[in-house]
Amino acid sequence: MDFQLTAEEKAHRKEFFDVCKELEKKRPPSFVGLEAVFEVDECWDFHLYCAKEFAKRGWLALAWPPEYGGSGTMMDKVLFAEARGYHGIPGVDIFGVQMLAPTVLQAANEAVKKEFLPPIARGEVMWCELWSEPNAGSDLATLSTTAIKKGDEYIINGQKTWNTAAHRADWGFGVFKTDPAGKKHHNMTFLLLDMKTPGITVRPIPYIDGDAPFAEVYFDDVHVPAKNIVGQENEGWAVVNLLAGFERSGMSEIMSMFRELEEIVKYCNETKRNGKPLARDPLVRNRVAQLACELEAARTIAYRIADLQNRNEMALMDAAAAKIFYSELGQRFAFVATDIAGPFGQVKRSRWAAADGAWEKAFQECFVTIISMGTNEIQRNIISWYGLGLPRMK
Repeated sequence: MDFQLTAEEKAHRKEFFDVCKELEKKRPPSFVGLEAVFEVDECWDFHLYCAKEFAKRGWLALAWPPEYGGSGTMMDKVLFAEARGYHGIPGVDIFGVQMLAPTVLQAANEAVKKEFLPPIARGEVMWCELWSEPNAGSDLATLSTTAIKKGDEYIINGQKTWNTAAHRADWGFGVFKTDPAGKKHHNMTFLLLDMKTPGITVRPIPYIDGDAPFAEVYFDDVHVPAKNIVGQENEGWAVVNLLAGFERSGMSEIMSMFRELEEIVKYCNETKRNGKPLARDPLVRNRVAQLACELEAARTIAYRIADLQNRNEMALMDAAAAKIFYSELGQRFAFVATDIAGPFGQVKRSRWAAADGAWEKAFQECFVTIISMGTNEIQRNIISWYGLGLPRMK
């Protein structure tokens, strides 16, 4: 198996890294973790600035068909994610660019493509995902928020929760029950809606540390044009499964861990304990080396996912496997970093804080990726059922 990039891919990768390196110089000091984008105004402004910089280069439409303004391949998209992850640069809307756009390209009608894709490519509209509900998380098919069709529009009532960046988003996409008496998995519809529509209320959900990247969204007779449908009415579950497979390589998260690994190594070289650098402690060296090995494996998996996507061969189980591996590796990174730092790994934003408090924050937030985008327990079920052919639980 040849793991080498082509000359063209290497040139693209260098350009992505060069641009992101320059953008990093403009990153606000308050930018600690990508979720700061949703929490701090100056970080959100930086996100929008980066989006415009990427848009003018056509990088928000990588791997799109040329007729919709796209260019490049799925590998280019992954190499771009490498650069952004390593330098800690936002600017790519997780929901609009990474999730919704490829779903619209495959499942929406031409009118929806022409209306919604150009603003995403130009970095003008930011999106949120209206997915989970208080009683419908891992089993999304049990959702109860309704969208009843009346004439040429749907009227939505109900509640969604754990909606990342809903308070920042211009538009949202989600699934809603459109046939309350219909059969499970064939009674919901995938809709797009303006978050400024009357009847929508967004309430932040604060973390234990005071940050609030998530929100709950309430719908009270919210009118949405029927033309804002992706896929077919009552067949939104098929669109949900389609969307779940996009951008699951996790390359951005993986490359942010490469940068973190460099910080851990630097900390171990510069920090002495009992008169010796931590880097000379064999137990510390072993733990850091283990992270480095797993990180290389994660990057290889991400490249494999990109190759499968390029050839339209990626299965749902492939996306599930990648998500499990990089999310649980992120948790191990947070645990090892704070453990090595000892009491200093528990300090937030002070001269005593290790890595400027980044490890303390990572420790508190590392559970998020394991739960979001479908819990890892659910991902293991997907691998069992769709990959290994094991029987479903009764």
